[in-house]
Amino acid sequence: MTAYNQPLLEVKNLKQHFRVNKHFTVKAVDGVSFHINPGETYGLVGESGSGKSTIGRSLIRLYNPTSGSVLFDNKEMAGKLDKDREKLLRTKMQMIFQDPMASLNPRKKIIDIITQGLEIQTIYNSQSEREARGLEILERVGLSREFANRYPHQFSGGQRQRVGIARALIMNPQLIIADESISALDVSIQAQIVNLMKDIQQETKLSYLFIAHDLSMVKYISDRIGVLHQGHLLETGTTDEIFNNPIHPYTRSLLSAIPHPNPRLEKHRIALHYDYAGSGLNYGQGVEHKLSDTHSVWLEPAKKDKIMQEAKNNQLN
Repeated sequence: MTAYNQPLLEVKNLKQHFRVNKHFTVKAVDGVSFHINPGETYGLVGESGSGKSTIGRSLIRLYNPTSGSVLFDNKEMAGKLDKDREKLLRTKMQMIFQDPMASLNPRKKIIDIITQGLEIQTIYNSQSEREARGLEILERVGLSREFANRYPHQFSGGQRQRVGIARALIMNPQLIIADESISALDVSIQAQIVNLMKDIQQETKLSYLFIAHDLSMVKYISDRIGVLHQGHLLETGTTDEIFNNPIHPYTRSLLSAIPHPNPRLEKHRIALHYDYAGSGLNYGQGVEHKLSDTHSVWLEPAKKDKIMQEAKNNQLN
């Protein structure tokens, strides 16, 4: 592993609660901590409703975090922002949304959508410079300059997602939050978009928070992975550690659900069932157990040895 002096993003005990009424509050994210290094892709996986998208929206301040610390480029982004920190957040952290059609203004031309960030932040000298930068980034994501004056409804899903990527890249960000950015696309288009993101990362050294359901795609693009369930981060580690040595029962259950491409092996695949209510585990009482410099699992101390032995037996089988 590469040694880093300082993480680009460091999240500590992030909580995002939504009050429904005076008697009930939804704890969508409840005490999540992780970090992302410069030039790294951190994959965030978990079932629907686990809080993945909420984390992404909290980090970029579409939601105001209930509590916790979010250090971006060693500057606190939780709480009230001054002008300098807000400008840093709005320029150096960008988001690619899940639905490429809903996130694009249907009344604006593509060139105006892509360069809107430049206009809001006034980081251009002339209209011709703004348009030139828009056309340049349009070609960078694999779209012709001829598309600049078209509208979003005139594009396919994959093309619209490329527009979303271009809109994020034009701000020259350090971190892009990709919120299930490929889930609405065909499989062949998914591969094109992910390969495009990897190519851009190699050129610009930017970081990704890659939120997704597709575990095979997360395995392909991520350097490290965090496993989220019911607003709690249960396990985090490198891609090899999570896929080859999963410790938490939920992580093992999640990985066992991946279909095998070989039909003979798929016929004998056993999907592990995980029921939190009947598991006897209490996420609220879990503490971090470091298995290595990169691999951590959150478990109750009294149940740590039993669960780790079960994981070891599962590996032997």
